Amino acid sequence: MPKVNVSLRRELLGKIDQIRSEVAMSRSEFFRAASLVYLEHLEKERREEEKRQGIEKAIQIQDEVRQRVGHWDAPGKLRKLREARR
Repeated sequence: MPKVNVSLRRELLGKIDQIRSEVAMSRSEFFRAASLVYLEHLEKERREEEKRQGIEKAIQIQDEVRQRVGHWDAPGKLRKLREARR
């Protein structure tokens, strides 16, 4: 397994050491777990941003269609179609 060197402020390392000792975890285990959690967080943010952009695009398309079509009384049209079937 590759090794890395990381520079941390003394206070941060102290907090990390305190927590990892409470959960009986080595520094390596702690940083592996923290890295995985952070990577999952970044992936979730990426997916949420893609979803947000998709929603914005859909709203833009809807607005463009509404502009081209003008006012459209959807409930009224449906009511007329239903009445025509009777």
